Amino acid sequence: MQGDQFTIGFTTTGLAGTGADSGQPVLRLAFDGSRDRLQELLSERLPDDINEEAVDVSFRGLSPSDGTDEGVLSLSDRVTGAYVLEIKTQEEPILEFVQAVREYADRTGHEAAYRIVMQANAETVTVFEKTLLLVYDANGTLRRHASLIPSDIEL
Repeated sequence: MQGDQFTIGFTTTGLAGTGADSGQPVLRLAFDGSRDRLQELLSERLPDDINEEAVDVSFRGLSPSDGTDEGVLSLSDRVTGAYVLEIKTQEEPILEFVQAVREYADRTGHEAAYRIVMQANAETVTVFEKTLLLVYDANGTLRRHASLIPSDIEL
C-alpha cells in the first residue's frame, strides 16, 4: 500500500489538558479511501489466517546527509518479509511514541504494548495489539535503546 494514502496519528496516555489517562498508546493509520478498498488492500498483502503476532512494525531512518529526520514506518509480514505498508514520516513522533509506550508500561505495571488502529472514513477496519517496534538508523543498524523489544524476543 502506498504511504501517501495514509495519515499517521498518535494517541499517547494523557488526554490533552485534562491529565486524564486515556489508556494504552495508539498508533492510528487513517486510510484516504473507502473501508472496502482498505480491506481489499490488506487481503492482497496478508494471508486470511494471519494473526497480529505475524505483523512486524519497524521504523527506519532515511539518509542523514539530507539534514532531515524523516524515515519510513513499515508494517511487514513476519513470515515472508513482504511489506504490507510503508509510510514516510518524521522520526521524532515515533521516538516520542516509543517513550510514551514505555511510560505507560511503567505506570501500569503491564508489558510495553500499544495498538495499531487502521481506519477508513473514521471507521476501524483492523486493530493490531503490538509489543515490538524496531527502530533502525539510515544504515540499517538496530537502535535498541530507541526500540520496543519484549524480554522474550531475542534478536
